[in-house]
Amino acid sequence: MEFIYEALDLVAARYGLRDLVVVVDRGERHQLFRLRRAPLEMNEATLPAYLHAALEGRPGVYADPPVVGAVLAASLTSLVEIALRLDLLGHDASHDALTGLLNRRSYELLLDQAVSRARRYGWPFALVLLDLDDFKVVNDRYGHAAGDAALRAVGTELRAALRGGDVAARLGGDEFALLVVGVENVSALSPILGRLKRALERAVPETTVGFSVGVACFPSDTDDPNALTGLADERLYAAKATIG
Repeated sequence: MEFIYEALDLVAARYGLRDLVVVVDRGERHQLFRLRRAPLEMNEATLPAYLHAALEGRPGVYADPPVVGAVLAASLTSLVEIALRLDLLGHDASHDALTGLLNRRSYELLLDQAVSRARRYGWPFALVLLDLDDFKVVNDRYGHAAGDAALRAVGTELRAALRGGDVAARLGGDEFALLVVGVENVSALSPILGRLKRALERAVPETTVGFSVGVACFPSDTDDPNALTGLADERLYAAKATIG
């Protein structure tokens, strides 16, 4: 999005504008980009006419003073629309379509980055592999639409439960991975895992679905990234073996 604001800055400087707003149509809604990034004062009595027009949601360019020509306005609107499409493509390429979490490829890249940071700066982290127990029951009993809804809810709760800087990814099916920064051992994860457990119980209520986790910490458990994943996986399946 920074590219869009750089374009607004250039146009504003070229025409000596005090303010510049671009409104684009994003299908179900409109999106507004404003040169001034401070929140709008939504006072009907004092809101300038050009902002009134922009907030009505009609795609176009609104400037103060209104000196931007039609050709430039059309070009600027097209530029913003292209930037948004590229941003959306980038998001789709790196995220799981169902849950909105990072996908496996993005997770693997971030795991490599976490290992590099840990080795270079001494920043430890924990890898948490999470698997839904008996999730097949949801699909069999309630249908795949209900299963998809449950997975979306899990994605929402994982994002809400983690701290800034932590990472949540869907590896596939009902398998998820978390990278939790600043954690040196499993015991330090207890508050986070407790919060995750409560969040996941909210996500899939009133079913037999449970949750198993396998945790491995870098570098206290191992400083080999392949061994780290293998260790977390072993602990996950050991946890699942204790069920029922």
